[in-house]
Amino acid sequence: MTSRRTQRKKRRSPYLFIILFAVLLIALVIVSARAMNTWNEYEAEAAVTPVPTATVRPVSVTPDPNRATPTPAPTAAPSPTPSYLSAGAQGQMVAELQTRLQELGYYTGKIDGDYGSGTKAAVQAFQQMNGLDADGVAGQKTLAVLFSDSAVPKPGPVDTLAGSVPLLVNKWNPLPAGFEPADLVTVKDLAGNVMTYERDSIQAVREATEALIRMLKAAQADGISPWKLREAYRTVADQQRIFNNRVKSYEDAGNTHSQALAITRREVADPGSSEHHTGLAFDLNVPGQYFVDTAQYLWLKKHCWDYGFIMRYTDEKDDITGITGEEWHIRYVGVDHAQKMRDLDYCLEEYVEYLNR
Repeated sequence: MTSRRTQRKKRRSPYLFIILFAVLLIALVIVSARAMNTWNEYEAEAAVTPVPTATVRPVSVTPDPNRATPTPAPTAAPSPTPSYLSAGAQGQMVAELQTRLQELGYYTGKIDGDYGSGTKAAVQAFQQMNGLDADGVAGQKTLAVLFSDSAVPKPGPVDTLAGSVPLLVNKWNPLPAGFEPADLVTVKDLAGNVMTYERDSIQAVREATEALIRMLKAAQADGISPWKLREAYRTVADQQRIFNNRVKSYEDAGNTHSQALAITRREVADPGSSEHHTGLAFDLNVPGQYFVDTAQYLWLKKHCWDYGFIMRYTDEKDDITGITGEEWHIRYVGVDHAQKMRDLDYCLEEYVEYLNR
């Protein structure tokens, strides 16, 4: 009985192993297939997914104060300096310009920060004295010289009546830069209603003004009146303005610039070369009349010598003076010189040469 059972078991054993092997083999195939599918999915995903970049986080480092390099303190930014200042400008820079000109003796007006005619005239005077282009504009070059230690101050007033020879001023003998006559007075303050005035502010040297008053009072005593004072002392800046205006008028009339200059120089002295800078010259006229046709001119021509005046520019001497006849223009030289010039029939150029000989 037992042997039969054993025999049946032995006969079943090979089949059992075969079945178990087959089951294991099928399971292995299934697991492998799933693993292969998972790998393929991973590779496909990796092909389209960028590799992440590592992020560097900032690290806060506190420097050692004993080893840190010190940072210099900030320097205050300089106030802006304009490249130039000219008429019409206003502000602190103009006030500083006026202050410096005043320190050097060129500006006598109010420090108001307004670049007006007075400031312009002071700038021109400074430029002339310091060898700069006298255009009245405070450009970079002018400002550099003005605020330097080498700036030349304005010279003191000159006694235009000093010496034994009358002061000669013409195109060949210009006055030095910054020239100003001493003892200037406002003519109207001394003369009152002896004459009328182109401007109430006209100035002249005191001695010459007093001689003019005596002369016009003598003329009035002879029944010769009225008289008008058109011009006397004139600054270089004023002369420049008059000169430029005359040149422009001739240019507007159709002349070239060189032609206009040549014509103007026969009628108007170059700036710095005018007798009006001396404070000894006067331009007289009669309101509403051409002066050479008046009784005033005839009286003046006869009597001016006795009061120290000369007829400075005449047509007869224009080749020597360089200026065409100006019958209204008289110049004070003192009685002795005036009478000698009358007697010798000399213009001032001839007389000065005569004295120097």
